[in-house]
Amino acid sequence: MSMKNNRFPFVLKTAALITAATTAVLTAVYCWLRLDWLLSCAISFGTTAYHFSMRLAVGYIIPKATNYHIDFYHPWFQPRSWESAFYKRLNIRNWKKHLPTYAPGQFSLEYNSLHRIIENMCGAEIVHEVIMVLSFLPLLTVPIFSAFPVFLVTSLLAALFDSIFVMAQRYNRPRLVRIYEKQEANVHE
Repeated sequence: MSMKNNRFPFVLKTAALITAATTAVLTAVYCWLRLDWLLSCAISFGTTAYHFSMRLAVGYIIPKATNYHIDFYHPWFQPRSWESAFYKRLNIRNWKKHLPTYAPGQFSLEYNSLHRIIENMCGAEIVHEVIMVLSFLPLLTVPIFSAFPVFLVTSLLAALFDSIFVMAQRYNRPRLVRIYEKQEANVHE
């Protein structure tokens, strides 16, 4: 996907605004009419607004905090012994290219060095891992609204969604690190 045609940021921001505005309207109407179905709708839209807004916030905060200067040799970013077989079993090679990218320029050799792209991949992994954890925050509202199964399922699905982006980063990065190491070895010969 070219950067000029990348509508993903617009879609994500628009969805966050629309769901937040809808939550506000439904909450106001519920407070006026006190109809239970309005409360259910307000909670549903509010949870959805949270998931969209939280993703935008984490995607903004983590890069600002780290500037994506991340040690990709840190043990956290090293492939585990089971990952290669796991990704092969998931057939990740065939579907990863269809994942949306919020900022494709971060992963382009046209704008970045290979070293920087690998750092950006680590940063993207961190962003999605933090999002996975924060996907479970709506469970804290269960004492107020009940409906534990609904909040649990939506949290699990949201975390699962972000796990595919983590897997894509972890699948791609080792190959790029090997290429980077070969380039560095050739430069130092």
